[in-house]
Amino acid sequence: MMSRRYADPVEVRVGGLQLGRLPVLPAGVDAASAPTAFIWRGRLHVVCAVLDHWTQRLSWWREPSGDSGAGSNGAGPDGAGSGDGRPDRFPDLEREVWRVEASAGRLMQTGVYDLTKDDRWRLVRVAD
Repeated sequence: MMSRRYADPVEVRVGGLQLGRLPVLPAGVDAASAPTAFIWRGRLHVVCAVLDHWTQRLSWWREPSGDSGAGSNGAGPDGAGSGDGRPDRFPDLEREVWRVEASAGRLMQTGVYDLTKDDRWRLVRVAD
């Protein structure tokens, strides 16, 4: 299986029914917070199953989106920091990862997608 990495913003719908059905969920996953569909590159992908869900710790020197942030001194561009070695502008150091099986249409094959959520939703990996 081959996978490709992305950092594309996506619009994600969570909870509720999509096309009259709920996706298959692993035990312990709250259906109200699980992705049921997402729009990527102008195409609607309906989630058939949530394969996994976890929280990923981010490096304090990186912004939640994965873009480079402050340098190693923990200070922001203006030199201000939070006092604990990280800048004030990076309050959230974790992001949710949802591994889902989804299809872009009834006649299309399903694929495995990793969606992340911190300050916004992104598609970060596609496995074919």
